[in-house]
Amino acid sequence: MSKHTLYKIFYGNQLVYIGRTNQSLMSRIRGHVMNKPMHRIIALNCISKIEYHEFDSEADMFLYEIYYILLHKPPLNVDDKSKDLLTVKLPPVDFKELDMHNPLFQKWKKEIENKDSKSTSVKNDMEQIQNERRKLI
Repeated sequence: MSKHTLYKIFYGNQLVYIGRTNQSLMSRIRGHVMNKPMHRIIALNCISKIEYHEFDSEADMFLYEIYYILLHKPPLNVDDKSKDLLTVKLPPVDFKELDMHNPLFQKWKKEIENKDSKSTSVKNDMEQIQNERRKLI
């Protein structure tokens, strides 16, 4: 049976994003922080906590996702179409906090640092080539 997970990402005390997934939560979070297609970009170094709740049905997950987005208006949920105000109140669900000391987070930080340093190196190489070209002209 697949899991239907709703999750909330916080920067400091501010809720910045609400998402859902039927895959493993860690795979979905990795997609966010590694800038994978079809994922909202989330800055790993800014994440203070992640909360999640697993639902028994996909329909419940979808319902609570839009409910909490409309209720809290997280700034990174900019693609959602409805701007209406809520006229219903759903019963609250209990969210668990994801362990931010998971070794995967440290591994991802290193991957991002390596990727950033490679990008900087390529940029510096390109600038050096441009400077050498100018000297030759």
